[in-house]
Amino acid sequence: MLQQLLAPEFDRIFLAISVLGSDQVLVALTAIVYWCFDKRYGRLVTYILFLGAYLNVFLKVLILWPRPPVELRIADKSATSFGFPSGHAQDSATFWTALSGEFRSRILAAAATIVVLAVGISRIHLGAHYPAQVVGGWLIGFAVASLAILIVRHLKNQDGRIRIGPHLVFTFAALLPFAIGVVAFGTSSEFNPGGIGGYLLGFSLGAIVEDRYLGFSTNIDSMRRIFRIFLGVAITGSVVFVLSRPLPEAYVLTSFINAFIRGMMVVFIVPAVFRIIERRIS
Repeated sequence: MLQQLLAPEFDRIFLAISVLGSDQVLVALTAIVYWCFDKRYGRLVTYILFLGAYLNVFLKVLILWPRPPVELRIADKSATSFGFPSGHAQDSATFWTALSGEFRSRILAAAATIVVLAVGISRIHLGAHYPAQVVGGWLIGFAVASLAILIVRHLKNQDGRIRIGPHLVFTFAALLPFAIGVVAFGTSSEFNPGGIGGYLLGFSLGAIVEDRYLGFSTNIDSMRRIFRIFLGVAITGSVVFVLSRPLPEAYVLTSFINAFIRGMMVVFIVPAVFRIIERRIS
């Protein structure tokens, strides 16, 4: 194992690298893309990432491949979910593949490859997953993002405006896996599609409202981008902290509601704050 090849001092390095593949960091990055660089593609990457997360949740409870024994883990010692595919590996591969597919830059592609590989290796070193579980996560994440990009290129709306009918169909269709999962597997912290479904619903509905009534722009200078990143992260981080403890007796329901609020915050409320402040200082 990697733990035997590397000195214990590397544990902290791999713990830090592993965070780069966490859902908190990746969702924050999708928000930054949406707020500061390309609103249309920020929405798209969010949908790809969360639909891939749905797939991950279902594969884990269908394949039932356990993680390595607790005594071999440096991280996630209390994790009770199954290990295939690795969520960190899959989500990082999904996000960075989707991002690289739009912003076609060799530097970005090289950096994305390094990050994805490093996250996967960190999960193996930390004993959170077997190597095959990480490789499976990479392959599934790459496949999900690549397929989504191919589909979108045929359906692309060049002006970035949301067509309400198809968008609403997608929004409520995205709730089907949540409903099916709750019926099939019950409600518990081990199987929790609530956070995925809630965020997708809040983000999708908020995107329609933003598009129709706010229409904020990402055509801004570097200083305004930096301002938006700090302010947006501060606002959403505060909300995440307040909503971070769902009630145990209704874990899936409360996590659904909390995630719905976070999705609405990211896609509509935070941009509305941006617009109010930027109008006053311009």
